[in-house]
Amino acid sequence: MTEQNIPRCACESGIEMEGGTKRIIFACAGASKAGQISNEAAVQLTKEGYGNIACTASLAVSTPSIKKKVEAADEVIVIDGCPVGCARQIAERAGVAPDQEIVVTDLGIEKGRGLDLSEEDVETVVSATWEGKGRAEEENEHRRSGGCGCGCGCGGSTDTLVVEWRHIGRDIENTCERCDETGKAVRDVVDQIRAVLEDVGITVRFVENVLPSDTIAESNSILFNGVRLESLVEGMEVTSTPCTSSACITGQDGAECRAIEYNGERYDSIPPELIARAALRALGLE
Repeated sequence: MTEQNIPRCACESGIEMEGGTKRIIFACAGASKAGQISNEAAVQLTKEGYGNIACTASLAVSTPSIKKKVEAADEVIVIDGCPVGCARQIAERAGVAPDQEIVVTDLGIEKGRGLDLSEEDVETVVSATWEGKGRAEEENEHRRSGGCGCGCGCGGSTDTLVVEWRHIGRDIENTCERCDETGKAVRDVVDQIRAVLEDVGITVRFVENVLPSDTIAESNSILFNGVRLESLVEGMEVTSTPCTSSACITGQDGAECRAIEYNGERYDSIPPELIARAALRALGLE
Protein backbone atom coordinates (compact mmCIF):
# COMPACT_ATOMS: atom_id res chain seq x y z
CA MET A 1 0.00 0.00 0.00
CA THR A 2 1.51 3.32 -1.03
CA GLU A 3 1.61 6.24 1.40
CA GLN A 4 -1.09 8.13 -0.50
CA ASN A 5 -3.44 5.16 -0.08
CA ILE A 6 -3.01 4.95 3.69
CA PRO A 7 -6.44 5.56 5.29
CA ARG A 8 -6.64 8.90 7.08
CA CYS A 9 -8.85 9.73 10.04
CA ALA A 10 -11.31 12.39 8.89
CA CYS A 11 -11.79 13.71 12.41
CA GLU A 12 -8.21 14.94 12.44
CA SER A 13 -8.98 17.76 10.02
CA GLY A 14 -10.42 20.11 12.62
CA ILE A 15 -9.68 23.72 13.45
CA GLU A 16 -6.03 24.68 13.24
CA MET A 17 -4.50 26.16 16.36
CA GLU A 18 -3.52 29.79 15.94
CA GLY A 19 -1.71 32.20 18.22
CA GLY A 20 -1.38 32.27 22.00
CA THR A 21 -1.01 29.06 23.96
CA LYS A 22 -1.75 26.12 21.66
CA ARG A 23 -3.76 23.50 23.52
CA ILE A 24 -5.03 20.13 22.37
CA ILE A 25 -7.96 18.57 24.25
CA PHE A 26 -8.67 14.87 24.67
CA ALA A 27 -12.01 13.82 26.20
CA CYS A 28 -12.85 10.31 27.34
CA ALA A 29 -16.34 10.60 25.77
CA GLY A 30 -17.44 7.53 27.72
CA ALA A 31 -20.95 6.05 27.62
CA SER A 32 -21.95 7.49 31.01
CA LYS A 33 -23.43 10.93 31.52
CA ALA A 34 -20.10 12.19 32.91
CA GLY A 35 -18.27 10.78 29.89
CA GLN A 36 -20.55 12.60 27.47
CA ILE A 37 -20.25 15.80 29.50
CA SER A 38 -16.47 15.55 29.03
CA ASN A 39 -16.99 15.58 25.26
CA GLU A 40 -19.51 18.42 25.32
CA ALA A 41 -17.12 20.47 27.46
CA ALA A 42 -14.27 19.82 25.01
CA VAL A 43 -16.48 21.00 22.15
CA GLN A 44 -17.45 24.16 24.05
CA LEU A 45 -13.83 24.90 24.97
CA THR A 46 -12.93 24.62 21.28
CA LYS A 47 -15.71 27.06 20.33
CA GLU A 48 -14.50 29.50 22.97
CA GLY A 49 -10.93 29.42 21.68
CA TYR A 50 -9.35 27.72 24.69
CA GLY A 51 -7.90 24.91 22.58
CA ASN A 52 -8.88 22.31 20.01
CA ILE A 53 -10.67 19.04 20.60
CA ALA A 54 -8.83 16.02 19.22
CA CYS A 55 -9.69 12.37 18.63
CA THR A 56 -8.81 10.28 21.67
CA ALA A 57 -9.29 7.09 19.65
CA SER A 58 -6.65 8.32 17.18
CA LEU A 59 -4.27 8.84 20.08
CA ALA A 60 -4.92 5.27 21.22
CA VAL A 61 -3.83 3.88 17.85
CA SER A 62 -1.08 6.50 17.36
CA THR A 63 -2.07 7.90 13.96
CA PRO A 64 0.66 10.06 12.38
CA SER A 65 -1.63 13.08 12.19
CA ILE A 66 -2.44 13.05 15.91
CA LYS A 67 1.25 12.72 16.75
CA LYS A 68 1.94 15.89 14.76
CA LYS A 69 -0.86 17.75 16.53
CA VAL A 70 0.45 16.73 19.95
CA GLU A 71 3.98 17.77 19.02
CA ALA A 72 2.71 21.17 17.83
CA ALA A 73 0.74 21.81 21.03
CA ASP A 74 2.06 23.80 23.98
CA GLU A 75 -0.30 22.03 26.38
CA VAL A 76 -2.21 18.76 26.41
CA ILE A 77 -5.54 18.86 28.25
CA VAL A 78 -7.39 15.69 29.29
CA ILE A 79 -11.03 15.64 30.40
CA ASP A 80 -12.11 12.37 32.01
CA GLY A 81 -15.60 11.51 33.14
CA CYS A 82 -14.54 9.57 36.24
CA PRO A 83 -11.42 8.63 38.27
CA VAL A 84 -10.76 5.57 36.07
CA GLY A 85 -9.11 8.11 33.78
CA CYS A 86 -9.43 6.38 30.41
CA ALA A 87 -8.33 9.42 28.42
CA ARG A 88 -5.39 10.02 30.75
CA GLN A 89 -4.31 6.38 30.49
CA ILE A 90 -4.53 6.50 26.69
CA ALA A 91 -2.39 9.65 26.67
CA GLU A 92 0.21 8.18 29.02
CA ARG A 93 0.45 4.94 27.04
CA ALA A 94 1.06 7.04 23.95
CA GLY A 95 3.92 8.73 25.77
CA VAL A 96 1.99 11.97 26.30
CA ALA A 97 2.04 13.62 29.73
CA PRO A 98 -1.11 15.77 30.22
CA ASP A 99 -0.52 19.29 31.49
CA GLN A 100 -4.01 19.32 32.99
CA GLU A 101 -6.54 16.59 33.77
CA ILE A 102 -10.11 17.50 34.65
CA VAL A 103 -12.23 14.72 36.17
CA VAL A 104 -15.93 15.48 35.80
CA THR A 105 -17.03 13.58 38.91
CA ASP A 106 -14.46 15.46 41.01
CA LEU A 107 -16.50 18.60 40.33
CA GLY A 108 -19.56 17.26 42.14
CA ILE A 109 -21.24 15.88 39.03
CA GLU A 110 -22.65 12.36 39.24
CA LYS A 111 -21.39 9.78 36.76
CA GLY A 112 -24.91 8.61 35.95
CA ARG A 113 -26.28 6.32 33.26
CA GLY A 114 -28.71 8.72 31.66
CA LEU A 115 -27.66 10.93 28.75
CA ASP A 116 -29.68 14.01 29.64
CA LEU A 117 -26.85 16.53 29.89
CA SER A 118 -27.38 19.86 31.61
CA GLU A 119 -25.82 23.09 30.34
CA GLU A 120 -24.94 23.90 33.94
CA ASP A 121 -22.83 20.73 34.32
CA VAL A 122 -21.07 21.36 31.01
CA GLU A 123 -20.35 24.94 32.07
CA THR A 124 -18.93 23.71 35.39
CA VAL A 125 -16.39 21.57 33.52
CA VAL A 126 -15.60 24.33 31.02
CA SER A 127 -15.00 26.88 33.79
CA ALA A 128 -12.85 24.44 35.77
CA THR A 129 -10.67 23.92 32.71
CA TRP A 130 -10.27 27.62 32.04
CA GLU A 131 -9.38 28.15 35.70
CA GLY A 132 -6.76 25.39 35.60
CA LYS A 133 -8.30 23.30 38.36
CA GLY A 134 -6.87 20.12 36.84
CA ARG A 135 -3.28 21.26 37.00
CA ALA A 136 -0.82 19.89 39.53
CA GLU A 137 -1.36 21.54 42.91
CA GLU A 138 2.16 22.94 43.02
CA GLU A 139 1.58 24.68 39.67
CA ASN A 140 -1.73 26.11 40.85
CA GLU A 141 -0.07 27.35 44.01
CA HIS A 142 2.62 29.06 41.93
CA ARG A 143 -0.06 30.73 39.80
CA ARG A 144 -1.98 31.88 42.87
CA SER A 145 1.21 33.41 44.29
CA GLY A 146 1.69 35.50 41.15
CA GLY A 147 4.09 33.38 39.11
CA CYS A 148 3.31 33.00 35.46
CA GLY A 149 5.09 29.69 35.07
CA CYS A 150 7.27 30.97 32.24
CA GLY A 151 10.51 31.00 34.22
CA CYS A 152 11.20 34.54 33.06
CA GLY A 153 11.24 36.07 36.53
CA CYS A 154 8.48 38.49 35.58
CA GLY A 155 6.59 37.72 38.78
CA GLY A 156 3.77 38.01 36.38
CA SER A 157 0.29 37.17 35.55
CA THR A 158 -1.57 34.07 34.52
CA ASP A 159 -2.44 33.72 30.83
CA THR A 160 -6.22 33.49 31.38
CA LEU A 161 -8.76 35.67 33.16
CA VAL A 162 -12.20 34.16 33.79
CA VAL A 163 -14.69 36.78 34.96
CA GLU A 164 -17.81 35.22 36.44
CA TRP A 165 -20.95 37.22 37.24
CA ARG A 166 -23.53 35.55 39.49
CA HIS A 167 -27.12 36.69 39.87
CA ILE A 168 -30.69 35.52 40.36
CA GLY A 169 -33.27 35.77 37.59
CA ARG A 170 -33.32 34.24 34.10
CA ASP A 171 -30.73 36.53 32.46
CA ILE A 172 -29.41 40.09 32.40
CA GLU A 173 -32.81 41.36 31.28
CA ASN A 174 -34.66 39.50 34.02
CA THR A 175 -32.75 40.07 37.22
CA CYS A 176 -32.98 42.61 40.02
CA GLU A 177 -32.16 46.26 39.32
CA ARG A 178 -28.80 46.31 41.08
CA CYS A 179 -27.67 43.04 39.50
CA ASP A 180 -28.72 44.44 36.12
CA GLU A 181 -26.49 47.49 36.66
CA THR A 182 -23.62 45.34 37.93
CA GLY A 183 -23.95 42.99 34.97
CA LYS A 184 -23.80 45.83 32.46
CA ALA A 185 -20.74 47.24 34.25
CA VAL A 186 -19.01 43.84 34.19
CA ARG A 187 -19.64 43.39 30.47
CA ASP A 188 -18.39 46.91 29.71
CA VAL A 189 -15.19 46.36 31.71
CA VAL A 190 -14.57 42.98 30.07
CA ASP A 191 -15.02 44.52 26.62
CA GLN A 192 -12.62 47.34 27.48
CA ILE A 193 -9.83 45.22 28.94
CA ARG A 194 -10.11 42.23 26.57
CA ALA A 195 -8.37 43.85 23.60
CA VAL A 196 -5.58 45.25 25.76
CA LEU A 197 -4.93 42.02 27.64
CA GLU A 198 -5.15 39.77 24.58
CA ASP A 199 -2.45 41.90 22.96
CA VAL A 200 -0.11 40.72 25.72
CA GLY A 201 -1.22 37.09 25.52
CA ILE A 202 -3.89 37.03 28.24
CA THR A 203 -7.22 35.45 27.26
CA VAL A 204 -10.32 37.00 28.85
CA ARG A 205 -13.50 34.97 29.25
CA PHE A 206 -16.84 36.16 30.62
CA VAL A 207 -19.23 33.73 32.33
CA GLU A 208 -22.78 34.56 33.41
CA ASN A 209 -24.08 32.20 36.09
CA VAL A 210 -27.81 32.38 36.86
CA LEU A 211 -28.53 31.30 40.45
CA PRO A 212 -31.66 29.74 41.93
CA SER A 213 -33.88 32.24 43.74
CA ASP A 214 -33.15 30.62 47.11
CA THR A 215 -29.45 31.55 46.82
CA ILE A 216 -30.03 35.29 46.78
CA ALA A 217 -27.19 35.74 49.28
CA GLU A 218 -24.78 34.88 46.44
CA SER A 219 -26.46 37.16 43.91
CA ASN A 220 -24.74 40.33 42.64
CA SER A 221 -21.28 38.79 43.05
CA ILE A 222 -18.25 38.74 40.73
CA LEU A 223 -15.36 36.27 40.72
CA PHE A 224 -12.03 36.53 38.92
CA ASN A 225 -10.39 33.16 38.27
CA GLY A 226 -12.53 31.82 41.11
CA VAL A 227 -11.57 34.57 43.58
CA ARG A 228 -14.28 36.91 44.84
CA LEU A 229 -14.01 40.61 44.09
CA GLU A 230 -14.09 41.55 47.77
CA SER A 231 -11.04 39.35 48.39
CA LEU A 232 -9.06 41.20 45.74
CA VAL A 233 -9.81 44.80 46.73
CA GLU A 234 -8.40 45.63 50.15
CA GLY A 235 -10.82 47.32 52.51
CA MET A 236 -13.96 46.14 50.73
CA GLU A 237 -16.71 44.61 52.86
CA VAL A 238 -19.86 42.74 51.82
CA THR A 239 -23.22 43.69 53.26
CA SER A 240 -26.87 43.37 52.18
CA THR A 241 -29.66 45.89 51.75
CA PRO A 242 -33.39 45.64 50.96
CA CYS A 243 -34.08 45.05 47.27
CA THR A 244 -37.66 45.48 46.05
CA SER A 245 -37.03 43.93 42.64
CA SER A 246 -35.43 40.87 44.27
CA ALA A 247 -38.57 40.48 46.37
CA CYS A 248 -40.60 40.34 43.15
CA ILE A 249 -38.32 37.66 41.68
CA THR A 250 -38.08 35.49 44.79
CA GLY A 251 -41.57 36.07 46.15
CA GLN A 252 -40.00 36.88 49.52
CA ASP A 253 -41.17 40.02 51.26
CA GLY A 254 -38.28 42.07 52.57
CA ALA A 255 -35.72 40.29 50.39
CA GLU A 256 -32.21 41.67 50.60
CA CYS A 257 -29.48 41.53 47.97
CA ARG A 258 -25.70 41.81 48.25
CA ALA A 259 -24.06 45.21 48.37
CA ILE A 260 -20.52 46.36 49.12
CA GLU A 261 -18.95 48.99 51.35
CA TYR A 262 -15.68 50.61 50.31
CA ASN A 263 -13.91 53.73 51.53
CA GLY A 264 -16.89 54.75 53.63
CA GLU A 265 -19.35 54.42 50.75
CA ARG A 266 -22.02 51.80 50.17
CA TYR A 267 -22.70 50.55 46.65
CA ASP A 268 -25.75 48.48 45.75
CA SER A 269 -24.39 47.91 42.24
CA ILE A 270 -20.65 47.44 41.80
CA PRO A 271 -18.82 50.38 40.13
CA PRO A 272 -16.81 49.59 36.98
CA GLU A 273 -13.60 51.07 38.39
CA LEU A 274 -13.63 48.54 41.24
CA ILE A 275 -14.34 45.71 38.80
CA ALA A 276 -11.37 46.76 36.66
CA ARG A 277 -9.09 47.05 39.70
CA ALA A 278 -10.03 43.55 40.89
CA ALA A 279 -9.40 42.13 37.39
CA LEU A 280 -5.88 43.56 37.30
CA ARG A 281 -5.13 42.33 40.81
CA ALA A 282 -6.34 38.85 39.90
CA LEU A 283 -3.71 38.87 37.17
CA GLY A 284 -0.98 40.29 39.39
CA LEU A 285 -0.85 43.44 37.29
CA GLU A 286 -1.61 45.93 40.07
